[in-house]
Amino acid sequence: MGEKRSNQNIEVIAASFLEKDKLKTFLDFNSFLSNNKLRKGKTGRTGVGSWTISCNNKKIGHFNFRENLWSIDFFDLFSRNEWFEKCEKQLTPELKDFVLSNINTTSSCCVKETCHSVENKEILGVVFNSRVCACRPIVLVNPDGKALAYAKELVLIGKNIIAEMYGTFE
Repeated sequence: MGEKRSNQNIEVIAASFLEKDKLKTFLDFNSFLSNNKLRKGKTGRTGVGSWTISCNNKKIGHFNFRENLWSIDFFDLFSRNEWFEKCEKQLTPELKDFVLSNINTTSSCCVKETCHSVENKEILGVVFNSRVCACRPIVLVNPDGKALAYAKELVLIGKNIIAEMYGTFE
């Protein structure tokens, strides 16, 4: 069943994981990605539920499905420090507050110290005393409403940074 399921389109896979309201929100995000010419690719990690968001073969982040949960995480453009430095000039004060309130300090890889997470990490001028995840520094679980709008803004910031660094899109 896993092989058959992995050949299905993203909407069918999402529907197999998510209940109606969460599916509707994810499909809105999926349409946003398509409308902005962002590539969605299967990562091969953790079964059929993990997908990469990329532009010009540069990763902006991922979205993942688990039992009636979906999440978006942002990273992979550059080293984690450089990502925050490059995006800071494009963040509104409200979006900066949103990013800071969603810094990931609770992933199991951080707790087990397997992802090279760090304590006393400064991000956008704020020091985090908890371990900040090195592999998923920003995670949004079941985003809706304002959180989904911010997630879309962060994706577009990633796309803009890629355009600045690498030129036009394919």
